[in-house]
Amino acid sequence: METIEIELTRIFVKVVQQGSFTRAAEVLRTPKSTVSKAVTRLEKITGTKLLLRTTRSQTLTTAGRLFYETCLGPIQVLEDAQKSLHGLDSMTSGLIKITAPEDLGTYLIAPEIGKICKDYLDLNFDLQYSNKVIDLVKDGFDLAIRIGKLKESQLKVKRIGRLELILVASEEYLNSHSKIKSVSDLKEHNCLSISGLSMTKNWELVKDGKKSSVLIKARIESNQMSSLIQAAISGAGVVLAPSFICTPEIQKGRLKRVLNGWSNQGLPVSLVSPVSIAGTARLKIVSDQIFNAIKKKLVS
Repeated sequence: METIEIELTRIFVKVVQQGSFTRAAEVLRTPKSTVSKAVTRLEKITGTKLLLRTTRSQTLTTAGRLFYETCLGPIQVLEDAQKSLHGLDSMTSGLIKITAPEDLGTYLIAPEIGKICKDYLDLNFDLQYSNKVIDLVKDGFDLAIRIGKLKESQLKVKRIGRLELILVASEEYLNSHSKIKSVSDLKEHNCLSISGLSMTKNWELVKDGKKSSVLIKARIESNQMSSLIQAAISGAGVVLAPSFICTPEIQKGRLKRVLNGWSNQGLPVSLVSPVSIAGTARLKIVSDQIFNAIKKKLVS
């Protein structure tokens, strides 16, 4: 026997409860023809006449009465469950699981989550930082921040901006090595590079629309940008790093900008979710605050 679709059963129950196809269609907010076709389809699947219909009235057959009484309870349970989910969508409580690249998560997301926790006492968070692309659906994540071009998928994507990378080094290093006057001079210096990216050995830079690239010697490679920053502070060399990490260190006097005005602005940053954020209050609140916090640190 062909499996009966729940929606067909739900429509049938509404028709019986409302006493007519017209009123059932109004309650379900669907065309009367759709309601009629659903009942006809249900009768075809069951191989049984469920309703005796005339132009003025409808009457349940014996089989129809038995089917209705059997289905009424389960349908009510499903509708109650659906209503409870709608209530959950409007709540600002529960667990939100977020993944992001390690440095971006540490420097930008974690401080913002701290602020959110002060305002929404019933929200809990699971922050998982990884530079690998994680399967959001399989691993149960609500939100993700992704850097770089994204492959086409069913995920909901909201572009935040582009990551700006700037050149920095310690004053100690700059004073003890030859001056860096042009992009090409970088090939004669110790460079600290993030691993696993196309730009690991080839740094592409732009200034006022002018582009230049250089094949660097990577004295140190790491998958963690913050470790390269610390190495640069210690005088290890020049690093091409996100401005949101470098700026505080420049302000403290621990790093200096190299080739002022030259930067890389090619990496897009996106907010990703496996479901629509708009219909869920807690996800919308969190995603909006994270989005705005990150956007301030990026270029458009």
